[in-house]
Amino acid sequence: MMNNKNRTANKILADMNFFDYLKEKVGDRKTKTGAYYDLLEKTSAGFITPFLKNHQYVLQDNQCHVTISDLAEDWHWHRATVRSFLDRLEEMGQIHRTRFAKSIVITMSFTQADNGTGSSSEDAGSPDVMTDELDAALAKWVFGDMLIIDLEEICGQYFKKRLDEFTTNEPYNEADESMSDLDSNKKKIVKEIVGRIAMAGLQREIHKSRFDNTTAFIDFFNNDLLSDWGELLEVTKLITKLILEGSLEETDASSELRKTLLTLCKPFKASLAEYQENKKALL
Repeated sequence: MMNNKNRTANKILADMNFFDYLKEKVGDRKTKTGAYYDLLEKTSAGFITPFLKNHQYVLQDNQCHVTISDLAEDWHWHRATVRSFLDRLEEMGQIHRTRFAKSIVITMSFTQADNGTGSSSEDAGSPDVMTDELDAALAKWVFGDMLIIDLEEICGQYFKKRLDEFTTNEPYNEADESMSDLDSNKKKIVKEIVGRIAMAGLQREIHKSRFDNTTAFIDFFNNDLLSDWGELLEVTKLITKLILEGSLEETDASSELRKTLLTLCKPFKASLAEYQENKKALL
């Protein structure tokens, strides 16, 4: 019997021309190699099935947006067979799926042969990649490029994958106290997601002010504060508190200053929105 100890350790380097050579024609039905090559082509081209042309999701590199029905039709497979095939590819680290109500975004990781700096296929489900995907989805929601129903799906998938990662790395036994560790980890993941959504919510609210005028706030800095950066920082603290809490205590500012700050809230948010629009982030 052959020694299989290196089956998972040994990697091969194959480009799409090689997979094209391996394709076999078996009537209209694609082989597994043919189906995998079709995914390679679709993700390389950023393919979006015509059914989803008006969908809000914006593809990143090495992604395609498809439906199970379309793949089943292209490959001449049953839909259940397509789902099983994709399940297996994801288990083996070849793809990463973002599921929506009626479609999926498939991400494939390509290794760059020329410099060795490309990501390995195992990276597709890594915490960093998952976090980047969540942040990218939240950013799209902030700027109006993603619907809440789609973002909801991504948040749910992120939670499940992070939880699966925890249970895989630290399997628990219901007979001991490690179940409480699982509950604790759930709370940590929820806290993390809620924090990211809270930040995105603030950014989205600020984004609404992008068409307002910033002139009044800039004029206040130049004329009233005499271009004093220290004074600007102090005023910024007060305006920020006023925006978030809705009021200021008497100890924070005089009644006259509070009135002035109220008039500055709108142009202040406009300044934030303008910066955010240019940088696509608050910081």
